Amino acid sequence: MRKIVLFLLAVAAPGWLAFSAPVSGDAFGSVTYEVRFQSKGLDTKVADETVSFEKAEWNQQKVHHAHAVIRASSIFRLFMKAEYLADAYLAPDGGRPLYYMNPVYRAGKVGKFECVYDHGAGTVTSVFLRPPADAVETVIPMDVQTMDLLSLMQYVRFLELPAGCTLPMQVLKEGRSLPATLTSQGADSERYPGQTAERFLLSLTEGGLMENGSGNRISVWRSAGSDRKLLGLEVNLGSGVMVVSVKQ
Repeated sequence: MRKIVLFLLAVAAPGWLAFSAPVSGDAFGSVTYEVRFQSKGLDTKVADETVSFEKAEWNQQKVHHAHAVIRASSIFRLFMKAEYLADAYLAPDGGRPLYYMNPVYRAGKVGKFECVYDHGAGTVTSVFLRPPADAVETVIPMDVQTMDLLSLMQYVRFLELPAGCTLPMQVLKEGRSLPATLTSQGADSERYPGQTAERFLLSLTEGGLMENGSGNRISVWRSAGSDRKLLGLEVNLGSGVMVVSVKQ
């Protein structure tokens, strides 16, 4: 009960809800994941993803740096970029997102999806450029927890959210902010036998992560150990499920 009361006080207070769990040395390093698509008996590999999380310096300040590389497998390179890159920089004192960059490639030209977070002003400036269209700049108020997906995945790793409690969110996607909620579903002893895991559910209420609007429910599992490693994700799509798990 005391833990829930403290959580409610933190949510009610203005400002950023900081990490409650300290970031130990075990939390840094790289993890490689396998991305698979499953539907009606079909189970096929789509891509490999490597995510690193390290101490770094950015804009003359000490930060935590998350870097993601997704490489499409075999025939899927015909339908998606062969390589997807993203970088997120977060403040060590609570995991506040500071900057995000994802290069966007179209018709042989380079665009970008960029997020610049101004916590003093309580806004994030999102710039989306997909050639040959002009860049679209949007200033979004950070009325609730607001962040890009890569920053959000690191945030979930260290957030102490009592089971059954929900946070209002905004997830940034290509110049838009998607209203969402993040719910702690507590310990999960079945998904990863032999490991102590905790499960979270990210629900987007106005659209999904995919271009066709699907992908509005994302289950996230993390280790409850000192490394707080992301163990896996599941994204519900209209035609199946995208499953992300640690590569063996």
